[in-house]
Amino acid sequence: MQAVLMRAFPLGPWLLSLWLLTAGPALADNNADEADIAFELGNDAYSHGNYTEALRSYFTSYRLVPNRNVLFNIARCFEALGKFNEAYRYYNDLLGEDLPAEDASEVSRSLERLRPKVALVRVTTNPRGADVFVDRADLGSRGRSPQTLALSPGRHKVLVQKSGYRPTETTVTLARGREVPVDLDLALITGVVDVTGTPEGAEIRDNPTGPVLGRVPAKLRLSPGQRVLHVRAAGHAPGQYVIDVPSEGTLPLAVTLNAQTAPTGRVVVTANHDGATVRVDGRPAGFTPTVVTLPEGEHVLEVESRDVRPVRQKVTVIPDQEVKVHATLRYEPPPVRAASKRLLAVDEAPASTTVLTPEELRAFGWRTLAEALAGVRGFFLTDDRTYTYLGVRGFSPPGDLNTRILILWDGHAMNDVWAGQGYAAHDLSVDLAEVERIEVVRGPGSALYGTGAFFGVINVVPRESLGLDRRMEITGAVGALGSTLVHATTSWEDPERSVLFSLAGMKSHGADTTRLGDPGPIVTGLDGEKAGTGSVRARLGNLSLVAQLHGRSKDVPTAPYGTVVGAQGTRVQDVRGFAEAKYERPLSERFVLSLRGALDLSRYQGHWNYAGGDSAATNTDSGAADWLTAEARLLAGLSDDNRLTVGVEGQYQLRVDQKSVGPAVAASLGTQTRSLVSVYALDEWRLHPRLSLSLGFRVDRYSDLDSLPLTPRLAVIGRPYEQGLTKLVIGRAFRAPNVYELFYEDNLLTQRPAKQLEPETITTFEVEHSHDLTHELRVTVAGYHNRISRLITLTTESAATPACGTASAPTQCLVYANNSGETLAWGAEAGLHWQPGRWLLVDLSYSYVTLRNASQDVVEAAPTHLASGRFLLPVGNGDMRIATQATYQSARVPGIAGADSGEALLVGFGVSGDYGRLRYFAGVNNLLDTRYAFIVSDDVSAGPVPQYGRTFNLQLTGSF
Repeated sequence: MQAVLMRAFPLGPWLLSLWLLTAGPALADNNADEADIAFELGNDAYSHGNYTEALRSYFTSYRLVPNRNVLFNIARCFEALGKFNEAYRYYNDLLGEDLPAEDASEVSRSLERLRPKVALVRVTTNPRGADVFVDRADLGSRGRSPQTLALSPGRHKVLVQKSGYRPTETTVTLARGREVPVDLDLALITGVVDVTGTPEGAEIRDNPTGPVLGRVPAKLRLSPGQRVLHVRAAGHAPGQYVIDVPSEGTLPLAVTLNAQTAPTGRVVVTANHDGATVRVDGRPAGFTPTVVTLPEGEHVLEVESRDVRPVRQKVTVIPDQEVKVHATLRYEPPPVRAASKRLLAVDEAPASTTVLTPEELRAFGWRTLAEALAGVRGFFLTDDRTYTYLGVRGFSPPGDLNTRILILWDGHAMNDVWAGQGYAAHDLSVDLAEVERIEVVRGPGSALYGTGAFFGVINVVPRESLGLDRRMEITGAVGALGSTLVHATTSWEDPERSVLFSLAGMKSHGADTTRLGDPGPIVTGLDGEKAGTGSVRARLGNLSLVAQLHGRSKDVPTAPYGTVVGAQGTRVQDVRGFAEAKYERPLSERFVLSLRGALDLSRYQGHWNYAGGDSAATNTDSGAADWLTAEARLLAGLSDDNRLTVGVEGQYQLRVDQKSVGPAVAASLGTQTRSLVSVYALDEWRLHPRLSLSLGFRVDRYSDLDSLPLTPRLAVIGRPYEQGLTKLVIGRAFRAPNVYELFYEDNLLTQRPAKQLEPETITTFEVEHSHDLTHELRVTVAGYHNRISRLITLTTESAATPACGTASAPTQCLVYANNSGETLAWGAEAGLHWQPGRWLLVDLSYSYVTLRNASQDVVEAAPTHLASGRFLLPVGNGDMRIATQATYQSARVPGIAGADSGEALLVGFGVSGDYGRLRYFAGVNNLLDTRYAFIVSDDVSAGPVPQYGRTFNLQLTGSF
């Protein structure tokens, strides 16, 4: 009846399809609605004989919701257009669907009707399921065998391909109305494994219970790829061999089974990751899940997989019994070295520690160390358009120059010896492309590192190579404020040697205008910045070498130190470089010796314009330092539960020069030298499986200081219950006065030298407790108390008779001095961290601090409340990632509202990913375009310093 209906009415085909459609399951989503509309439009076009338009609508409907009814209508349209080959193909595809008997008969009749009009080829293959191509493979597959194709009459080439088999082809001559059969055999692609060895006749299988593939000696023809061969022979211990079968090549494999002298048992190894590598006693034994037959006794079992922490445990094999081992593989952050000068897990580090992983560095697109630390618990930033200052736990006094945070580059101190400055932005490096991870260790670190490790230690760990399969990496980036960046790295390595060389440069013209307060002066331009870095790293066995030279120039728009507002030429220039050699080797199973020697240099120039365009009225401050350091360290494993680290370190400052040159001042401030010898020790005890103790101390002897700083640190790490981790830390740190604080002057115009200062000290009491809600989700709370004594600050002398200035305008002198009282801080922190994998992260933190007996400028430089959230989410299979970071800082100046208080909510967003050998990042900082400013000292700026609004950054990296 349906066939009669279709012959009688041109609308028959779509009526049939509509009937079939209503008989199928209803789809309630938007795609189904759109598909219905497209279907109706196709029916309307068909009824008016507009078959091309009907085809367009039917194809749209099918793409939205694949449906056999639409296929039928597409075939009828092609038939009506006289395109019989295409019509036949769609009828034929439709016949493969599960159709009702009456509909199947209608489709079959349509095929029979078209047969006299088309030339057919019937392609079958052995095995089935091969992709079928006609004439050229690049035209796309015509389906999978068995397949009947309608083609134009004449000669055609038929090609078939199937993964794991050699492609094959044939040529056929087709005539209209005839069907030509083509039957092709596909040859399996194999490789040969030439197995030799002893004992002869040993059985070879590809799984312990599988069929015998052959007997030694044998030439096995196997499909290419990695697999495990199990070899057994009576009276011998079985063996497992991990092989990689070459494609159409020969792999020699020599097997040797030891005569079995001891009974054996079986170990069944499973894991939450299939395909994880299994090793027994250091030798490959297969992939999970697997069964390993081993001699009785104790063995070391290792299970590892990509992106997760390996599991290593001991198993005891009992003769003729089966031991089941399930390895739970989970993601864990990289180990940390800065907390104890040896690699430790974060939970074992004797301090509150955070590690920023390489995945975070790439996904969030941080360009500087300061940007990376902005979201770390307890840290905040201050940018006065000259330098970026790191604040930690409520302390970042104006002009501090990061002297109270020790910044390391792979263990090498980057703080200079002239002003103690720690570099944190483009004055440290052009970007973070060379960085593998960043270790953040809170609290006093002088017990290991001496001066400057006051509030914390930050270790920037660079990468050592690009990988075995890559030789060059080139990065280009553009961003807001007219910034451009180029970074090129090349490396070479083998198991014993490696070399990595890198060059990078950046340039930015900065903000077009800078308003110093509201109301306040507006400065046009004068915010440009340039930086360049060159570095080389080399490793030869136990010896490693690193050298780095970095330079940076920054225009200063804030009119510091009374310079003319908006005048050209006020800028700072910094150069920092070092070369270091390290040698580390184990002396025995229990002793490891480390030696280190380095040559460092730093150069600084500050140009200050005091008379507009008159260069003759420009003052220049400069500081130059060269120094040598050497260190010897011995790590002794006194027992399985006790490790002792002892070391001696020396430093000799070859020269430290500083000058102040200008119209009124033209004198060198002299050359200073200083030598330093330090000894330190760190004893780490595991008193109980759930309790560890770390006790360290250091003594520093300076040639020009009367005091002898002794800095101890005690850390107790305990697990009061299975999911809990508690760290108690009591420590002391110091900061020795630097040459700038001791001897800088400007010929008594504004400042005189202090000449005598005592080291400032801090005593810290800290407790941190973490609770694991799951293996991936951790909640952390912490509290701390700091007591700071003899803090060195720049003060105004209170003498009744002014000693500075000129005869016509005498003033009181500025001078560095030790404060007499104690500055106290109490703080509390909380954090939540969830990271089940490399590219999936939620990190939330909150910090609170209150200060007592602190100077007004110290109080006004730090927010009481800090909150931060970082989110990282993979898209699809993880080749694309979405990252966002939000930070909130409360007002820094109590009682002042508005933009100048420093209160701000900052949101950043980025998209990154990998496409083959290309890596990309696109991000926006300060997405909400929050307007805020920092009130800094009058010396540093003529008014509150505005912070940058919304900025963007685009970066593309190619590896070759």
